[in-house]
Amino acid sequence: MRRLRTVILMGAVLVLAASCGGAARFAPAPTPDPLTGQYIVNGGGGALDNVKALTEAFGKQHPAITWQGLEDVGSDAGVNLTANGDADLGYISRDLRDAEKGKVITVAIGASGTAVAVAASNPVKMLTKDQIAKIFTGQITDWKDVGGTPGKIRVIVREAGSATRSAFESYFLDGKKGPYAPTTVEVTKIDETISAINSFKESIGMLTMNAQTFNEPKIAFVSVDGVAATRDNLNSGKYQVRRPLYFVYNADPARVKPAIKAFLDFVKGPEGQKILAGL
Repeated sequence: MRRLRTVILMGAVLVLAASCGGAARFAPAPTPDPLTGQYIVNGGGGALDNVKALTEAFGKQHPAITWQGLEDVGSDAGVNLTANGDADLGYISRDLRDAEKGKVITVAIGASGTAVAVAASNPVKMLTKDQIAKIFTGQITDWKDVGGTPGKIRVIVREAGSATRSAFESYFLDGKKGPYAPTTVEVTKIDETISAINSFKESIGMLTMNAQTFNEPKIAFVSVDGVAATRDNLNSGKYQVRRPLYFVYNADPARVKPAIKAFLDFVKGPEGQKILAGL
């Protein structure tokens, strides 16, 4: 009798094991995400905070998506790379130029700004619009003339055509392209501006307002006509050296990948707009 119970028990175990194994063998495989892939996204640093927030949120819904790039290569490059197909999506911190219209299409993603920055140790933290214009054009050349410690002012500017410089010129120079002070130094990246201001404490420069520059302890943003260059003042419009931010995608629908279309729908939809409203 005991042997019979043992045989029955072993048989039940084998049946259960076979049943479980069969269920495992025939369980349906998860459906692959049709948006799976690697996508190149590049553009101007002024839009980078917003771009990263949006791509990270969409990536949580589609973890098989990999975003490549996501670095500051400039707004001009963002348009050109997207138009010629070397990037799947671009981002810019300015309006499209006439020559770019028809090559790419924009999707608004907020606003950025251009700040005037000095070394954190510089006692001058407030200037007027007129003083800033005169400093950058070489009419004011010594810090003592604007209430600072005596010493020659070193001017740092971004490259011609950059969104940062264009916004600066539009507001402080009434749209003129200069001329800048004879000793002006031109740089091409945010990091280069920060490094120059930190290395030469007598410097003043133009900088994109983003997470990197807001949190950089080596520099300080100058208040303009009593208005502090803060994120709140930028978002409210009180700080007026502002510029629009956009995604740009290829104007030829056949060259826009399904994942990019889905992502842009996400950006324009309630989830994406909620993210942008909270930045």
